[in-house]
Amino acid sequence: MLEFFDSSCFFGRRSVVNPGSYWTVEELVENMNHFGIKKALVYHSIAKEYNPCIGNRMLMEDISKYPCLYPMWVVMPHHTGEFPEPDELLKQLRQNNVKAVKIFPSIKDHFYSISNWVCGELFSMLEKSGIPLFVGLDQLTWNEIYELCTGFPKLNIVLTDLNYRADRNLYPLLQKFDNLCIETYGYKQHHGIEEICKKFGAGRFIFGSGTPVSSLASAITMINFARISDEEKRMIAYGNLEKLLGGVKYE
Repeated sequence: MLEFFDSSCFFGRRSVVNPGSYWTVEELVENMNHFGIKKALVYHSIAKEYNPCIGNRMLMEDISKYPCLYPMWVVMPHHTGEFPEPDELLKQLRQNNVKAVKIFPSIKDHFYSISNWVCGELFSMLEKSGIPLFVGLDQLTWNEIYELCTGFPKLNIVLTDLNYRADRNLYPLLQKFDNLCIETYGYKQHHGIEEICKKFGAGRFIFGSGTPVSSLASAITMINFARISDEEKRMIAYGNLEKLLGGVKYE
C-alpha cells in the first residue's frame, strides 16, 4: 500500500462553506488517518481569507500537537508593513521549521503583482534558500507563470489547482523549465499522469488532495490506479515532496 505525503491541505473557518466539508484540524487528521495519508503540508484558511501573519500564527498553535502536520505559511510582499521583510521572514521560517510557502496574489484574494518591483526580493530569498513556492493556476495567468519561471530559474515552483484543459500551455512550460512541478489533485486529465510521466518524468508531480474542499479518496485513487510503475507512484505519493523539502537550506 502506498504511503502519501499530501502537499495541499488546509483547515480553519472559511467565508464560503462547502457542503460536506470540514474545518477543524482534528477532522483533517481524522480524514488523513482514514485514507492513509501519513503526512501533510497544511496552511490555515485565516492566512488566506483574513491576514497571513495571524493565520500563520494560528497554524503553528493548532498543529503543535500533530507531528504528522507540517506548516506551510502564506506569504506576501512587505512594502506596506503588513508582512515581514524577506530577511526577517527567513529568520521566522527557520525558527518555525517552515519549509514551504504559498501565495494568493489574485485580485479576489490578496491582490498584488508578482512582478519584480513588488515580489522580487521575496522570490529571491525563497530561491536562494531552496524554499518551494506553491501557487495556484487560479491565482496567475499563464504568462505570469512563464515570467516567474524565467525570472527565478532556481526557485522551486509548484503549480496547483490545474484543470483538464491545461496541457496546451502546461507542456511548453514543463519543456522549458526544470524548476516547475505540478500538483496532482486538479489535474484530472484522461491518462494525463501517464503522459506527463512518459514525456517529462514522474519527478514533475507533487501529490496533493485539496482537502477539505476536494476529495481525498479521489486524489489517492488517481495515483493508485495510474498506469505507471510502482516506483513512479512512490515518487509522486511522497518521494518528490520529501526531496523538495529536503533541499531547503535557510541561507
